[in-house]
Amino acid sequence: MTVNHAPDRRVRLEADDRRERMIEAAQSLFADRSYDSVSTEELARAAGTTRTNLNYHFGNKRNLYLEVLRRFSALPSNLPRSVTRGDAPVADAARALFTRWLNLVEENRATFTALMRAQRSADDEIAALLRGSLASWEDRILAVTAMPASEASRARIRAFQGMISAATSEWLDHDTLSKDDVLELLVRGVVALSD
Repeated sequence: MTVNHAPDRRVRLEADDRRERMIEAAQSLFADRSYDSVSTEELARAAGTTRTNLNYHFGNKRNLYLEVLRRFSALPSNLPRSVTRGDAPVADAARALFTRWLNLVEENRATFTALMRAQRSADDEIAALLRGSLASWEDRILAVTAMPASEASRARIRAFQGMISAATSEWLDHDTLSKDDVLELLVRGVVALSD
C-alpha cells in the first residue's frame, strides 16, 4: 500500500474547498438579502464554519462580499474573445455572445443577483468593480456591432446595458420573461444599436 506524502497539497485543497464553500454560502445569502441585513454569524453558519474561520479566510464580512461581487464582475472577461462579428451578421454574433452570457448568468444566478443588488451601493470599491465589468461589456458589444469606439457609441452601449440589467431581472427575479425572451430582446437591441 502506497501512502501519499503530500500533506501540504491536501491541506491546501481542503482550505480552498472551505473557502469556496464560504463564497457559495455568501452568494446565496447576499442574493436574497442586502449586505447590511446579513450578519457574519449567519454567513459562517450557512457555510458550516465559524466566524473565526471566515475571518481567517477573508478578514471580515466586507471582504467576503467583495469577493462575491468580483466573481460576477469578472464574467464578461471570461466569455470567449472569438465571439466577434467577423463576416457574420450582427444578429448572429450577438446571439452567440448573449447565449453564452445568459448561460453564465444562469449558472451563477446568486452572484448575478448579489451584483445587481450592489448597484445601489455608494461604496467606491464596489462602483469600481461594476465600472470594470461594464467596460468589458462595452468592448464586447463594440466588437459585435463593429461600431466605432467613440464616446457616443460607448454612451449608447451604456444605455443598452441598463436594458440588459432590467430584462435579466425580469427573467431571474420576476419570471415575467423567459431566458429565450431575454435573448431575443438583447439580440434585437444590438441590431438596433448597430443601425
